[in-house]
Amino acid sequence: MTLLWVAPPGAVADSSGVAEKKPVLAGSCITCPWGEIAEFVKEAMKPEGYDVQICFNCNRVDSPRFVAEGLSPPPLTPVDAAEGTTTRPLGPVDFGVTDALRAKWAYDALYDYKDDKPHRNLRLVALIEDPVYFIIAVKANSGITDLRQIAEKRMPVRIMTEGGPLIDPILDYYGLTKKNLESWGGRFAFIMAREKPDFDVMISAIGSLANNPESNAWYEMSQKYDLRYLELAPDLRAKMATEFGLSNVELPLGYLRGVTRAIPSLGRSGDAILVRDDAPNGFAYDVAKAVDQYRERLKWFDRPYSYDSRTVWQDFDVPLHPGAARYYREAGYRHQEGQKPDVGSTE
Repeated sequence: MTLLWVAPPGAVADSSGVAEKKPVLAGSCITCPWGEIAEFVKEAMKPEGYDVQICFNCNRVDSPRFVAEGLSPPPLTPVDAAEGTTTRPLGPVDFGVTDALRAKWAYDALYDYKDDKPHRNLRLVALIEDPVYFIIAVKANSGITDLRQIAEKRMPVRIMTEGGPLIDPILDYYGLTKKNLESWGGRFAFIMAREKPDFDVMISAIGSLANNPESNAWYEMSQKYDLRYLELAPDLRAKMATEFGLSNVELPLGYLRGVTRAIPSLGRSGDAILVRDDAPNGFAYDVAKAVDQYRERLKWFDRPYSYDSRTVWQDFDVPLHPGAARYYREAGYRHQEGQKPDVGSTE
């Protein structure tokens, strides 16, 4: 009797891999920034003869792990289906997209990756600029003019936020722990929920006037409600800028409805396209070249992506893959002298 192998539900039974020019790319949900950039990379690499296979559920905190460990895409879940992801490639991940700061955390085993070993085999191929702001706002009728008031008055507020390593220092600074908040009758709510919960306070490190799931609460709530936008304490901003490598920026006048002045804030920018150190030089070169030559398409997505030849080749201390480095040198964007050595070359 002949046994036939059957692909798991939702899997695409086809060959994959760099050698076949069908590399598997770990993205994120279809309308998420990493998913959009994955689609961009897929289209950009077609002229080079590649048929990139996108994993739209190799996402969130695990995305760098899929790249570093060469993991295969996970089974689909009802959440994936609700987001429009109904198929997944079968082969192990060859490269991926994550945000620049998360790439550094995975490389050094920090924060969300503190229980991992450092993923020192990650290599940068390209950094796409993607600015986001820290935005803090309250409903104008809440009476809140400073986050300190919440703990001082033990206010039973509903705080809508994404949580995580960039939010925790803010909550800790103002005494807004889960235990404290719940003891006052308040609660936390998830800012990325499809149906936005009622809230009194919004705190986010991924603020942007765009309709992707991570940022669309600002797109929606600034129109539905009158909001008052607050500043973070100067010493907190300074500490976070140093600790996380954030930029001191201003939320511009008129950026959202109700922003009636430039507001001192923090910001960060960048989504990293990553490979492993064992990726062939030719493949990393082709990715870097394709992203550069197709860059004009970056302005036609949900978010304000851009390509900067002065930053495309650097992401904190994550080393640049030698194949990508060769392309940037040839393009005149980067010179070897005085730059951090590239490591992990493979032909």
